[in-house]
Amino acid sequence: MKKTVLVLLGLLLVFSALAIAQGYETMPADAKIIPLGQADTPYADAQPGVRGGIFYCATISNPKKWNDVTAHETSTTQYTGLMLEGLISTNPVTVAIEPELAKSWDVSEDGLTITFHLRQGLKWSDGEPFTADDVIFSFNDLYLNEDVETDTRDILVLPDDSYPVVTKIDDYTVQVTTSVVFRPILNSMGANILPKHALAQYVHKLNPDVPVGTFNSAWGLDTDPSELVGMGPFIVESYTPDQNVIMRRNPYYYHYDPNGVQLPYFDKYVVLTVASQDVSLLKFRNGELDALGIRAADVPILKSEEAQKDFTVLVNPDLPNYGTSWIGINEDIGLAEGTHDNERALFRTRDFRAALAHLVDKQAIIDSLFNGLAVPQWSPVSYLSPFYAGRDYYGGPVTEKDAVIFEYSLDKAAELLDGIGIVDRDGDGWRDYEDGTRVEIELNTNAGNTVREGVCLIVADRAAKIGLKLNFVPVDFNTLVNKLFASTGELIVLGLTGGPEPNNGANVYKSDGGLHFWHYSAADNPTEVEKKIDELLNAGVSTLDNDKAFEIYK
Repeated sequence: MKKTVLVLLGLLLVFSALAIAQGYETMPADAKIIPLGQADTPYADAQPGVRGGIFYCATISNPKKWNDVTAHETSTTQYTGLMLEGLISTNPVTVAIEPELAKSWDVSEDGLTITFHLRQGLKWSDGEPFTADDVIFSFNDLYLNEDVETDTRDILVLPDDSYPVVTKIDDYTVQVTTSVVFRPILNSMGANILPKHALAQYVHKLNPDVPVGTFNSAWGLDTDPSELVGMGPFIVESYTPDQNVIMRRNPYYYHYDPNGVQLPYFDKYVVLTVASQDVSLLKFRNGELDALGIRAADVPILKSEEAQKDFTVLVNPDLPNYGTSWIGINEDIGLAEGTHDNERALFRTRDFRAALAHLVDKQAIIDSLFNGLAVPQWSPVSYLSPFYAGRDYYGGPVTEKDAVIFEYSLDKAAELLDGIGIVDRDGDGWRDYEDGTRVEIELNTNAGNTVREGVCLIVADRAAKIGLKLNFVPVDFNTLVNKLFASTGELIVLGLTGGPEPNNGANVYKSDGGLHFWHYSAADNPTEVEKKIDELLNAGVSTLDNDKAFEIYK
């Protein structure tokens, strides 16, 4: 259900708002037309709207920054995703790659060169022209600049450890060349484009007067919103911590409806900060919010109120989203400080991790927290992806025939823990380390996310049944992200966005990836398993044949 609502919300935003500042005098010749209401298009059921109004929604976290390049967290990217656009985008209905800031592209016969033809006559939200210089700046001076802290660089690494060469041909043509075959090159070029005229001053490479790394703190929360510039449908107007983020319509947005009306339709987009998902639900039911990314457990009560309160709940139980939820086990806990020796040794033991996997009662989670509207996933690649390991072949049916499954089993979990010497040594009902100290592990997730809190409670309950003590402590989302990157958390339940392309997870699964959060020290000292994963990820992008890539990833 959540996927359906979010897709519909995405459509609504892509097609929304009214100008509050001077924009284009006439529609740019290269404007992108969204075919609302037109037959035989993904938008056949979405009719053109009327300009005006304010769109209200809610979130449980404050933003951490406005810098999309350095952001790791959705509390930031939920806003930067509305402020910025890439050369290409993914259609929210069909999930197909389609033109965005680039109106078209050509791929060479050998697959080593892509030539992007940019839309002409477009402007940034402050009225400055958009050109190839912004694309070159974004890739060469930001994403591929070692002084800039960004995860995007991880998905641009070629199998020979080089990077794509991005070259300006003219003001509206950019060429991308790779030294070797790199199957997902087009997909990887979808990173957001940043305004050179607004941000070059913070890049040491371009402005030696500022220290190295200055860009990493640019566009922080202390930045005057008037300095924020984008190509997306909305721009931040104001931010009040713990209350709201107000975004105004971009008067120079280049999307139009079939009637020639500039999008978005809404004047403003307001995100309220609330304490929990329960509060969001209450506000939606009271008519204070226009849309809600609902939990599956909310479906029954909302369905019962549809007719009375004039909203529609669309449920498609066969359409899970690309995102995944996971338990992060910090194998580097205490490494820098010389502490947590017992925990670190335990977390680095495969049989402990396998035992924990057997304690995840996925069916109970699906039934009690998702109202049956979820599917178990047995692969780091998203269930919807044609590369998902549970398929029989690329794009084939999901049978799970060849999936590696850790089914819920208290007996198997207990047997694995017994086998590594994690047993109850003093008869108090709790398992101990070999030195006799009790095994007590802190389990965190972001406070207010009732689904993740529920997952933690279920896992902790099942662990307790076999004498493994997990202490659940919810914390603020941005604090949790800080713990993740500082390697100070023990077990953390969070989620990752996903997509059809496995290489988009290279920043997570490669041993030197910026989001390899469970074992950051692997960048210098990877295990044999991590070396093998690196090898497979490189092999999967080294063929242009999706069927061959599927067999490699599988």
